[in-house]
Amino acid sequence: MANEEKTLPAALAGTVRAAAEEAAEVYAPDEVEKHAQAIGEAWVALLNERTRTYARRAKAMARGEGLEAAEPVAAGGYVWWNLLLAGPFQPTPPDAAPFLPHKIIQAGEPAFMLAVMWRNPNPIDGQPLSASTVMSAYDYTIWCETLNLTDVTNGPDFGPITATFGAGAFGFLNLHVIPITFPAPPEGKANLYEMNLTVDISGPVPGLPFAGFATWVFDPDAEAAFGNPFCVGWDPDIGWVCIPSVPGAPAGLQHDTPARFLVYTA
Repeated sequence: MANEEKTLPAALAGTVRAAAEEAAEVYAPDEVEKHAQAIGEAWVALLNERTRTYARRAKAMARGEGLEAAEPVAAGGYVWWNLLLAGPFQPTPPDAAPFLPHKIIQAGEPAFMLAVMWRNPNPIDGQPLSASTVMSAYDYTIWCETLNLTDVTNGPDFGPITATFGAGAFGFLNLHVIPITFPAPPEGKANLYEMNLTVDISGPVPGLPFAGFATWVFDPDAEAAFGNPFCVGWDPDIGWVCIPSVPGAPAGLQHDTPARFLVYTA
């Protein structure tokens, strides 16, 4: 059925980094597709868990049950689908595994993005079918479009990727691995790029009112804190309590922001 989720090996049902390191022990560095699939399946596992939470909250709202203030649920119309983009991922160190998040890409090195389309597996309001089931027969076309911010020019586009939603290997989630390559910029002038994921429903029924772009981008690269610490007080148990002048940022979803990365020539 279209709303069944894939059961993943325990080793892959963790973080993106854990999946990348696990893949590095199993696959050779040049087996990019296999590395990408392992990372993608770990991400799918996390999205499955979030979908289960979404379903529980939606059912609670339908029963008129209250939710804690810390557990917001979007009110209003039924959400049919959503798009997510993650990456880029690269081998580190160069030409070796594992493939980990890297937003600084040397021209010519292998890199890839992950694109996921989520279809709501919960019943459409007042109907027995879900969006996942209804949309399973639809064909779609994916493009990853880039803009060179350094030169303010059109960058390379990656696609088209055409497929049918179907039940899919991941049920209500469709995963695509998208290899990306960029021309080498002049030495000493790295090029900054932005990438957007667009999807258009291309059939089989003409005139379907479905197209979209990813407003959610998963940045899997954590930003480390840096700068001279600022001490805010003294704790008798742990000593001085200090915070960095520039705080760190964990990996996570960003809204309404394209994927951004830098391409340089060594």
